[in-house]
Amino acid sequence: MKKGLDRCFLHYGIKQEDMNIIEQACVDNDIDAEWVKENILKPYQDEKNNQNFVEEKKLTKIMKQALKHI
Repeated sequence: MKKGLDRCFLHYGIKQEDMNIIEQACVDNDIDAEWVKENILKPYQDEKNNQNFVEEKKLTKIMKQALKHI
């Protein structure tokens, strides 16, 4: 078992094993995994770190902002 800090968890609040699943789902559906990480997961995690909870309204705003980058 690897010890130390999990970079995916630090950046996105998701364990590496779970990120691998997300990345595979992106590949399977022709979605850029980096886009998902940077435009959805990172802003979500940043908001969660600031507020300890992300309201639906804020999540909707994050999603709308992400869609502008397509």
